[in-house]
Amino acid sequence: MHIKAIFVALLLAFSAATTATAQIYHKLGFTFGSNYSSLSSDLFTTSAGRLGFAAGCSFVVGINDHLELNQEIAFVQRGASAKAVYFMPEESADIRAYDYNYNSFEAAIFAGFQPSKTFPVKIQAGGYFGTHAHNLNRNNRDLFVGDYNDINNATPAADLNDAFSGVDFGPAVGLTAGDGRFRANIRYYQGVRNLYNNLDFVPTGHNIRTSSLRLTLTYFLK
Repeated sequence: MHIKAIFVALLLAFSAATTATAQIYHKLGFTFGSNYSSLSSDLFTTSAGRLGFAAGCSFVVGINDHLELNQEIAFVQRGASAKAVYFMPEESADIRAYDYNYNSFEAAIFAGFQPSKTFPVKIQAGGYFGTHAHNLNRNNRDLFVGDYNDINNATPAADLNDAFSGVDFGPAVGLTAGDGRFRANIRYYQGVRNLYNNLDFVPTGHNIRTSSLRLTLTYFLK
């Protein structure tokens, strides 16, 4: 409900701004850069995030000197390395890592507010919706997460692979700077959907969620 309320408030703000200005501009451009993502879960500890690639297109509709709407569609590499263990008979478990890497196609919309006419920096707030796909190896059954001390209570890391095929969505905030054909963007994306719910025939009550920090450059065609 909070996300819906944000979008409604943004739409109302743009409607009001439209009636107060006579000039509307639009720009179409291409965006590329890097994305650093991470995962949080009660089943594993994230040992490292994933630095990946992000690329897509961006469409801007300007309402006036202070307000604009920015739509973006992007291909993004996401994921993280989870702490995992390899159990050995009569020895302490060997600490290793299991990479939950996946790709995402995302659509996002942002409302941008520029406090100063002479300083081209806009504060952005909005949300995104993404569809995920992975090619993780289901045959790797030697590494475990969950209980790092008892194999009887642990979960094979590969059993969580399918959590990263499905959809995700959530709020996003950031800054965009630049005037003319080039803009630099920095944004934070917080997934609110529990990716663990993508799994079938597993115990309920666990959670897996994603987040990412993205730094990109947009080149506009005009």
